[in-house]
Amino acid sequence: MMETDEKNEEVHGFHFWIAISVPVLQLSLVLIVMELIFPIRIVFLLCVGWASYLVRTISRLTISPSLTLMFLSTLLLFTFGFHLYCRRIQSRSSTEPAEVIPWQKRWSLSLVTMFLLLAVSGICVISVTHQLYWMATTEDKIFEDIHMRGEPQAARRSTSKHNLKQIGLALHNYHDMYRQFPVGGTFDKTGQPQHSWVTQLLPYLDQNTLYEQIDFDQPWTAADNRETFETNFILLQSPGMPYDFTEEEGDAAGYKPAHYAANSRVLSANSGMDLRNIKDGSSNTILAGEVRSGIKAWGDPTNFRDPTEGINRSPRGFGSKFKGGTHVLLGDGSVRFLSEDIDPGVLKALSTPNGGEPVGEF
Repeated sequence: MMETDEKNEEVHGFHFWIAISVPVLQLSLVLIVMELIFPIRIVFLLCVGWASYLVRTISRLTISPSLTLMFLSTLLLFTFGFHLYCRRIQSRSSTEPAEVIPWQKRWSLSLVTMFLLLAVSGICVISVTHQLYWMATTEDKIFEDIHMRGEPQAARRSTSKHNLKQIGLALHNYHDMYRQFPVGGTFDKTGQPQHSWVTQLLPYLDQNTLYEQIDFDQPWTAADNRETFETNFILLQSPGMPYDFTEEEGDAAGYKPAHYAANSRVLSANSGMDLRNIKDGSSNTILAGEVRSGIKAWGDPTNFRDPTEGINRSPRGFGSKFKGGTHVLLGDGSVRFLSEDIDPGVLKALSTPNGGEPVGEF
């Protein structure tokens, strides 16, 4: 009897490894075929490109202990319930229970692991397909534009767009708390600059530790605050732009730059705005955007500018090193790419929160 049980267990184990080996072999065959069909450079980017993505994003990742614990607890409960369910199904379907090997815990663990891998694989396949389609159809195609540190412009644009979306989410979370957007910059009664809109958003950008280090009773340039504002803030830096101030931009005394600025018509000196006061509609009003010149430090309270100065036309306006225009964050949290040839009237309508001008297509 014991020999029969051992043989049955060996058979089950053999079938399990066969079930795992077949998909792995199929995936390997697909990769081989892809290498034969597509240019080697594209296959290399697909297989190794994740490394550069991790380098860019891993410093921004934060792990929530509470959410992690909740996920692990839920997964444990699911595994336990699944194991009990499988044992019950086995006992009900077996006509001769004495000859059947009881359902093993490791079988349940193996199946749950496979379910997780399949779910993650499905999400990855969908994401990769969507990203490949976007990179193949966007204005800056991955097949045509690989330069600047070997990173395609399409990937840099995607990262910068993601940065603006994160800023937009933080602005709306701040608005939910205080019923208005943060002021563009705080200034004391004598007009001396104190702190920027970015500083006020730190708790909503997963930077609570950085926020708690700041002495708000002193200006951002005070000696006690210097080390904090010399911290490199990756989310505020656009790919392809220098991570430090250049000589042409003057001496920034070690402070780190922000490649995004606020719309001075919405966030300005000691002035924030309630969404209810944006009469032109949040989807038709610029909150912030990329900048390529006249760059300020991320802690500088004067880090806001007027979009009506034009796109890539003035050091006081918005712009980027991306071909043809720049990304802007709208009041509804969406990010749009504005052409540098946009009609000045449309740009003005997008810049004013309650100007009443018709926006039209942009």
